[in-house]
Amino acid sequence: MLRATVVLLALLLFAHAPMLLNDGLFMDDWMVLKPRPDFMVDIDFLLSSAGHPIFFSYDTFANWTGAPVVVMVLLALAGILFGATCLALTAMRLGLLDRAEAVGFALIVWTYPGYQLWAGKANAVYVFSFGLVFVGAWLLALAFGARGLRRVLLRVAGALVFLLSFALNSTIVLYALVLLGLFVAVWRSGNAAHGFVRRTWLAAWRCALSYPELMVLPLVYWGALNIWFKRIGVYAQHYDAHFPTLGELAEGWRVFFVTSYRDVIAHAMRTAIDVPVLFVVAAVLVGIALLLLRPDAEPTASRSANAVPLVLAVVSFLAMSAPYLIAGLRPSSMHFYESRHLLMFGLPAALMLLAFKRQAERSIGPGAAFALVFGLGTIVSIGTLWNEYVFMQARTLKQEALARDLAGRRQPPATVYALDDGYFDYPSRHVPFGLTEVTGMLRLAWGNQPFFGFSLRAERPTILEEMEVARTAQGSAFHHFDPSGAQATISFQPGPGAAPNYALVRKYYGCRLLSRCDVAQFLGGLAEVTIKPGPIAGITPLDRSKADAMPSR
Repeated sequence: MLRATVVLLALLLFAHAPMLLNDGLFMDDWMVLKPRPDFMVDIDFLLSSAGHPIFFSYDTFANWTGAPVVVMVLLALAGILFGATCLALTAMRLGLLDRAEAVGFALIVWTYPGYQLWAGKANAVYVFSFGLVFVGAWLLALAFGARGLRRVLLRVAGALVFLLSFALNSTIVLYALVLLGLFVAVWRSGNAAHGFVRRTWLAAWRCALSYPELMVLPLVYWGALNIWFKRIGVYAQHYDAHFPTLGELAEGWRVFFVTSYRDVIAHAMRTAIDVPVLFVVAAVLVGIALLLLRPDAEPTASRSANAVPLVLAVVSFLAMSAPYLIAGLRPSSMHFYESRHLLMFGLPAALMLLAFKRQAERSIGPGAAFALVFGLGTIVSIGTLWNEYVFMQARTLKQEALARDLAGRRQPPATVYALDDGYFDYPSRHVPFGLTEVTGMLRLAWGNQPFFGFSLRAERPTILEEMEVARTAQGSAFHHFDPSGAQATISFQPGPGAAPNYALVRKYYGCRLLSRCDVAQFLGGLAEVTIKPGPIAGITPLDRSKADAMPSR
């Protein structure tokens, strides 16, 4: 067990090592975290309108330390390492997986590349919350066989851990699956002579009486949110909660399947063609791990049990999609930020691979089946994950290049800026900067003023009117954005040091880790920046009299 745990942690550290080098902020990170001590953020909206008290606590602590990026990176790594370890240990303790299967299963879950925001800082709370679910499951598994004070302490600790995991609301579905596992364990320990119906009823009754804290925990959490931290204004409207029709469910599940699996495989194939070295290195690491793990020589489960992972894969996929479909939310693989709904979807993928492995081991043996299914799956997962880290690091470098250039200039007589992003046409993957990113870079460069910045290619011509409505709406997080000021256009074009993402990041790593060049000089060559004061072409001017008449939502 010790060897398996060491192999698991070593592979996860290699897989997520790029996270340690990425100190950039992305999208809404700019709203809640301080890139430097004098950078003003107002995160009260997390409590007063968004209904996220646990998020508020994490972000407040991170900013209080003066090093929020470091805190959030460590939080994400803690979620990954503790979550994966507890997942593997729980599966082995309950006899669900053998040692090699547990490691392969955990690796697939915690290197899932469909979730592209592993390097996101505020979203580190998502990752940590996901990990806490498995920590809670491990504590529950220990408590199930414990007695006396140890059992009480384990159950109290488990309840607190589960409560914190609800910071990511959709983990409550995963929590329900944990409770289902508890019910099955109690059911199996019952008297078979009672018959199926009575045995099932007694198991449910015993779970409710023996673990009342777990039964009421979600009710306590949601009750507290709706009493003390109720969503208001734009946040109440954001979640279009309703009972979807069968057609909506079918379409929603189709979108989730396409985004979380089909698009991931297609992206992996393109990456393997464009940057094969990522998969070669991943194959070497996985090959070493296979030699150290030495999978069992006997089939893992009976033929009838082989179908269980397949059924659980379907059930978990449908269940974990349901909260988003009820809220009217959909993921997207085209914009990295819209992949935030997919964090947990490595779990159905791991269950599916487990089903394939157990089917294949009947023909080619457990060792070969494990190497073929989980070995190949992990190589694809890690290689694609690294490519996502390359993209996010390249995005950070472009942001830093722009912020450094602006900081070295005198501020023009304007507070509203449109960014003409030339990297959008560069022959390498790029997503236009969001308005929180552009505005954040302006404030980082020129101080805490009521700036408003946006990318021309990413917004509609009516963006100024839309922001005026958004900032005056009840519970808005944008009250310090002012779209009514003097205007200017920033031309941000690739400079002489520009390169495709992989080459760009490789050179940056050489500068930062091997001192092959000066990082500041390297960043200075990435872009050519010019600023043209005056009305922004193609953008509808803000009619202040009309804006004043707009009702707050």
